[in-house]
Amino acid sequence: MKESLRTFMHGLIDYAGLFPPANLPLNEAIEDYIKHLKGENSWMLGRFIIQVARLDDLDDFVALFDNIGGLKLAVLGSGGISDDEYLNNIRQDIAKINDYRKKHSGKVKIDVYECKLPSNSPSEKTMKDATDLLNGNNLSHYHEFPKLPDVGINYSTEEDESSWDEAVLPTVKMISGFEGAGIKLRCGGIVKEAFPSIEQVAAMIQTCALTGISMKCTAGLHHPIRHFADRYDSYMHGFINTFGAGVFTSKFPEPRNSEEKFRMFMLLSHMIDEKNSKNFEFTDEKMIWKVGDDRDTVFEFDNENVDDCRRKRMISYGSCSFQEPIDDLKQLGWM
Repeated sequence: MKESLRTFMHGLIDYAGLFPPANLPLNEAIEDYIKHLKGENSWMLGRFIIQVARLDDLDDFVALFDNIGGLKLAVLGSGGISDDEYLNNIRQDIAKINDYRKKHSGKVKIDVYECKLPSNSPSEKTMKDATDLLNGNNLSHYHEFPKLPDVGINYSTEEDESSWDEAVLPTVKMISGFEGAGIKLRCGGIVKEAFPSIEQVAAMIQTCALTGISMKCTAGLHHPIRHFADRYDSYMHGFINTFGAGVFTSKFPEPRNSEEKFRMFMLLSHMIDEKNSKNFEFTDEKMIWKVGDDRDTVFEFDNENVDDCRRKRMISYGSCSFQEPIDDLKQLGWM
């Protein structure tokens, strides 16, 4: 494997075998996770993802991790449909997390909390209170929007006819002001409607990059390159495309005006939509993306760009399969 791809893939995949479409029983998910933790590609693997409500179900399996560094968890919170319910559930979740930390002191590490927002526009007080609670209990936190608006770009006029800047941007900007907070983007699911559009993914990556907030992704990113999946009658996003777009933002100059912002958005959209793996190249020194336009435009990102993006901007994604991404990378000849 080339060094730039190794940097790109390091700790990229959080294991979500409990969730669709795998939906593994807990014992099978733990067995699969341990197998990969002991495997030669364990350096690509991150935390085990589980709901806070299911923490106690892990009791019988904690000892299995004693000789492999302990059990590292990212936990999914309960959420809520109102600001008050959301905050109350966070308090209850934190109590359960701390109880579990005490129960398995030194053997279980819970340091990431992921939760769906109560609305696209929670109050600043709610988010500050939530952040204070989570930070005070040593939890990095990633917040998911309940529903993303369409991104209605009129490509002939270069005007955004959607409500993105009203419905999403203010909340991302607000959350970016809180320490330890990030955004979670859902990239797919088990039905066609669960897959966000190219423009929605590009808009969220751009929004987070320009506000300086980190991102995690979840669902739908089983394969490296965007492709059509008969199973869902939809195109599935690729993790090389999606996280490559994040790498792109780390090198793109901050737009000085609406025209430069639109150009950035267009390039991100094009990269996310790229279906030809040959337009991506990884060498020991850099990652390369060939735009495929009539000017043969090429963007290059050295290992420092890639590493900086992965550490600060695009943290990881949850996948119910760890083997599928590896198999695909091998099929492409990249591993």
